[in-house]
Amino acid sequence: MKAHRNDGVRRLAAPQRSLLLIAPLAIFLLLACVALDRPGLHYDEALEAGLPALELLLGRPVTVPNGVALRLWGRELPLMVQNHIGATQVYAALPFVLIGGPEAISLRLMTVVVGALTIVAVSLFLVQVYGRMAAFYGGLWLATFSSFVFWSRQGVFVTSLAICFATWALAAGAYWWRTGRSWAAGAAGLCFGLAIYSKLSALWLLNGLVGWWLISTLAAWLRARHGDLPASPLPDRRALIIGVAGLLAGIWPFLLYNLRSGAATLDVIERSATRTYLGTSNLDIPGNLLIRLAQAADVVRSGSHLWYLGGSFPNDLALAWVLAALLFLIVDCARRRWQDWRRQLLGPFLALAVILQSCYTISALWPTHFAVAAPLPAIIVGAAAGRIFDAPIGASPFVTRLARQAAMLLLALALASQILTSLSYLRSVISTGGLSFHSSAIYELTDYLKQRGKPVLALDWGIAAQVEYLSGGEVQVEEHYRYEQQPSGPDAELIASLNSDRLYVTHAPGQEAFPGRATFLSAAAAVGLRAEPVRVLRGADGLPLIEVWQLRELP
Repeated sequence: MKAHRNDGVRRLAAPQRSLLLIAPLAIFLLLACVALDRPGLHYDEALEAGLPALELLLGRPVTVPNGVALRLWGRELPLMVQNHIGATQVYAALPFVLIGGPEAISLRLMTVVVGALTIVAVSLFLVQVYGRMAAFYGGLWLATFSSFVFWSRQGVFVTSLAICFATWALAAGAYWWRTGRSWAAGAAGLCFGLAIYSKLSALWLLNGLVGWWLISTLAAWLRARHGDLPASPLPDRRALIIGVAGLLAGIWPFLLYNLRSGAATLDVIERSATRTYLGTSNLDIPGNLLIRLAQAADVVRSGSHLWYLGGSFPNDLALAWVLAALLFLIVDCARRRWQDWRRQLLGPFLALAVILQSCYTISALWPTHFAVAAPLPAIIVGAAAGRIFDAPIGASPFVTRLARQAAMLLLALALASQILTSLSYLRSVISTGGLSFHSSAIYELTDYLKQRGKPVLALDWGIAAQVEYLSGGEVQVEEHYRYEQQPSGPDAELIASLNSDRLYVTHAPGQEAFPGRATFLSAAAAVGLRAEPVRVLRGADGLPLIEVWQLRELP
């Protein structure tokens, strides 16, 4: 299996060849860097990167899950930020927070750089496996893909480093496949290890690749039994050993964490075997699969899952193009009697593998879980484009030329529609500041709490981490809430902590993650205190989002 190359593109001058990569990067950076502090900083962005990085820079103790950290140079360094999310983003954020200070933009500049590196990796993978035209169109597709653009802007929110490492693993693996150099197998293993350490769901892609290799090997073995074709050889033993060593080198912090924590990650997975703590049933495989298929389609069309940017602007043309590219790859394989099917159908198989594996979750069926697969639509489109532009399509040169011109026009329309979709989301998020837990009201809240200079108790998820990070550690916020969707009666621990020297922060009715507001008000009344709102922060639509309270003695 040799990667096809387009002779016309190969004859391009060096500046023109560079444009094939520069153009996608330039478009992506223009879309990704405008009003980078919008939407407002999300809780996960602060908790899983910004705040730990700030605490390391300030020399303060870092809160780590299960108390497991790596002690070096007299410092406690976090290994994980959650049981399934490693601390790679913490260390990646350090130089950006050091230079730019504890700002949302500092954190997001890091994730935009990660997004740009992901585009480079996808282009390198495509150029080696499918040719230069595939790399060009696949890179453009990813650069204009609104889900990818806005997930890159808030890359910590979806752990975008896992996506980046996984795509670099694909690029290194393609280089190993093309050249046979063992060090490339080691690089691929290392990148996959770092991807899985960054977020466990990157394992979906590695599992998909292993599954594809098994299918390919089985098919070759069956063909060898029924004909004179040789069986597909096993990978070079030296390269395999180096690849596994690279994988272990990347994943060792995850393994060390689980050794010291008593297999905390495996414990979470086991406890979620039937039902997660958020109520999702992992036994309802057909129902979960239907949800995941709908979510995957919505992610490709950059639709309702981006509602928090202030609106929804689904791009049906993008979804239609990906489905058309998928159908073209299958039909073209069948037309050519399944020659080169291993290479041509790799992207579609990986997408299917991710969707199937995502039916199991330790939290809930959130569309953001598909961030790890965000490059796959670009790979599918790129593979189809590479086939269209690099090989004869019909029985005559005229048919081939006509097919290429039609494809180029349709691709240009699809790419333009993706840019327009991204611009629509940009206008929306700039005007609204973001909705719900992504609201820019968090910046106003931080400024207010800094001015008041009082101890703060946050009574819902989605408040404390951002305030501590954005205040540069000046405002210390305690949290108190339960993972319950209904108030569960008197809260003795909360009642004991109530006093008039604190400020209490809740989300407004209808904006809560958990019902801490009602619990707080009933607890205050139970001990003879009156809760008075001293500040109400509103969204662009005028609706209240966050409330700040103070307690006073009843007369």
